[in-house]
Amino acid sequence: MIKEDEILRALEFYGVIDEDYKNRCLDVVRKINKDRALCERIKKLLLTLYDRKNTSIIKLWKIKDVTKLFGKCDPFITSIMILMGYKVHIRNMNKYKLDENQIIIHKRRVKETLLNDILIRGYKSVRISQMLWASYFINLRIIEVGILQYEVVNNNPLTNKDEICIKMHIPRKTALDIDKVNESINNSRKELYKYFGIENINYYMESWMLSLDVLKLLNNNSNILVFSKLFDIKEGKDCKNDILNFVFEDCYCTNYENLSEKTYLQRKLKKMLINNMDIRIGIGKLIN
Repeated sequence: MIKEDEILRALEFYGVIDEDYKNRCLDVVRKINKDRALCERIKKLLLTLYDRKNTSIIKLWKIKDVTKLFGKCDPFITSIMILMGYKVHIRNMNKYKLDENQIIIHKRRVKETLLNDILIRGYKSVRISQMLWASYFINLRIIEVGILQYEVVNNNPLTNKDEICIKMHIPRKTALDIDKVNESINNSRKELYKYFGIENINYYMESWMLSLDVLKLLNNNSNILVFSKLFDIKEGKDCKNDILNFVFEDCYCTNYENLSEKTYLQRKLKKMLINNMDIRIGIGKLIN
């Protein structure tokens, strides 16, 4: 049984004040509480989402359809799953002794996962990927330092070894000023030691921005190209979905002809998508 007042407190904690959003959440809670089977699914999933040591969460990234995860349900359920983690977030903030700046960042990033898909992108509900991204902040798997984010992972994809390393992330719509990038990386070393006791850090990034197929489209003055030179890059899996998400902001596109052509990069990548050309993700080891 999900308590409505707990959801209201979670909304307040993350600063979500939109009345329509709040009422929609409460409506979904009432539907969930009438479905015993769905309550059991949620109970099990919460153990996966909000246990920092649970590695099975990685498998959930492959699921795109809410019904495949929850069965027949109101798709707004993903918002409820995020909000049900707020007490875990508070405990982790205290456990890792986050400073005021990190607390503000964490609450803001979770708020973005709750709102952006619905209020900015116009989707019917929060995507599963955004629900999972929120859980990474709630579980204190990520800290943000300057313009970049740093995730603690236990497996190095470049060596296939079980070893602690740091996966770097670029927040959406971040301008990759190389001086600010270097400042973030340098400052992250002391922050990662401060919160997690990690030294001798191995950094890597897995991103469409490091795709060799994308980089060859850019001119020498491109911030993305300059940024990519910080890494030793190898090719990974297909990243067309990432291109649709981050370059075109249209995850549900079924006809590439309808994609935007507002920028040089969009025009080039749209042509590649239409012609079914390879676009593979880049996995880069930071060159220390």
